[in-house]
Amino acid sequence: MKIERAVREKTYTLTSIAGPSGSGKTYSALLYARGLVGPEGKIGFIDTENKRSRFYADVAGGFDVIDLDPPFTSGRYIEAIKAFEKAGYPAIVVDSISHEWEGSGGVLEQAEAIEERTKRAGLHCWQKPKAGHKKLMNELLQTRAHLIFCCRVKEKVVQVKGQNGKTEIVNEGFVVVQEKSFIYEMTVSMMLEEGTHVPLLQKCPGDLLSAFPQGSRITTQIGTTVSQWANEGRAVDIEVEDAKREGLVIANQGVGPLTEWWKALAPGKKKVLESFKDTLKSIASAHDQMLADQMDAGGGDIAERIAAARKASGDTTDGQEGFNRDFVRQQTQGASASRPDQDNTPSADAPPAPASSADAGNTPVDEAGADDTPASDAPASTIYPTDRADLIECCRKLMFIVVDPSLETPQQRRATLVTAKDNWKDSLPEELHLHIKAFVESADAQIKADPKVMPALREKALTHFAEMLDCKASDLGGVDG
Repeated sequence: MKIERAVREKTYTLTSIAGPSGSGKTYSALLYARGLVGPEGKIGFIDTENKRSRFYADVAGGFDVIDLDPPFTSGRYIEAIKAFEKAGYPAIVVDSISHEWEGSGGVLEQAEAIEERTKRAGLHCWQKPKAGHKKLMNELLQTRAHLIFCCRVKEKVVQVKGQNGKTEIVNEGFVVVQEKSFIYEMTVSMMLEEGTHVPLLQKCPGDLLSAFPQGSRITTQIGTTVSQWANEGRAVDIEVEDAKREGLVIANQGVGPLTEWWKALAPGKKKVLESFKDTLKSIASAHDQMLADQMDAGGGDIAERIAAARKASGDTTDGQEGFNRDFVRQQTQGASASRPDQDNTPSADAPPAPASSADAGNTPVDEAGADDTPASDAPASTIYPTDRADLIECCRKLMFIVVDPSLETPQQRRATLVTAKDNWKDSLPEELHLHIKAFVESADAQIKADPKVMPALREKALTHFAEMLDCKASDLGGVDG
């Protein structure tokens, strides 16, 4: 990490203009943008409002437009903004950014779809949609253009107890339709008053307050003043910033991708980035370590974790320091019960029931002292034919990560495994998650194993999972016995 003297640099601004319908958001945004870029500057306009921007085609000297249709995913907003940035537009108006949160295909709709698919509400529904939103925010903060966002608002209505003790409905004004911290990521945030079109500032740097005369509507002059403020300071080296941005994107994928990217760089670009090289390496290493820590936090056989917990609490019922694996299988068998829309009749090709707990301790052990079966397996339960194909595909792809030639280090393999695990848990119903967990833990054990014993360990795992899924080992990437 490099320590250097802080110096004021030229910057680009992010501005949100919120307000109810008819408050003048679009008109104000165009005047503001014209002031930012000057009389001859280009203005880009991203229209999510069914081409309503055309009503203002002659305002503020005109503009160029991209019509953004559903789905309003974070990625599509990024794509549109990047198109204008790459084409050299110094100011981009987004009308409206609220669709990314509450529109068709937006964050809320994605979370609802995951809840419907998994039949369970919870934080897992938000993980992927919020990750997309976070990526959008990171891209906005790095965009080399002034960004102006028009935001819809909705009334905030709450129930309160009145003086007579009766429940009353109280309107507490308007709230912006976007993620709650969105307006605080802006350089300037404002809410236009209904009827007057006068902005009420919600966030603004102290030395920029004078740009917004009290009681005045948004004008071109206000945009000009903001532009002058943003241009104060040292000019930014575009070549260096471009190289840094590219490097940061790659570094956040891990050490392996960063190493390959650096090898392929032209000598001139390497020279530009030399002083930033250690920072990129630090970021990549931290990324791999973070994913490895996540894997460790979720690792371990369920029987071993329960046994450890019972031992720690002093509970040694029946002389045991915890449950044996077969007992845990029986206790957790209901965790992968049949689908709500299917009966409980086992499939004709379901795997055999697990051995009784009386057989505990008779599991074959190899010369190294390890179980002959994978250290972690999912509870034995009915696997329906509609699920079996998905689980076979999941197991095959997770097991391939262990031997994927494009992943050169254990850290890269484990990081890839974590990402793949999350993707499969998002795509398969909750009752199959214990099976995914078993595949992942087995793959992780193979990655950690000594290279000399890994092939044998791998074949044992594939044979075991093939029996569980009633398929051939070759279907999972192994060799049929």
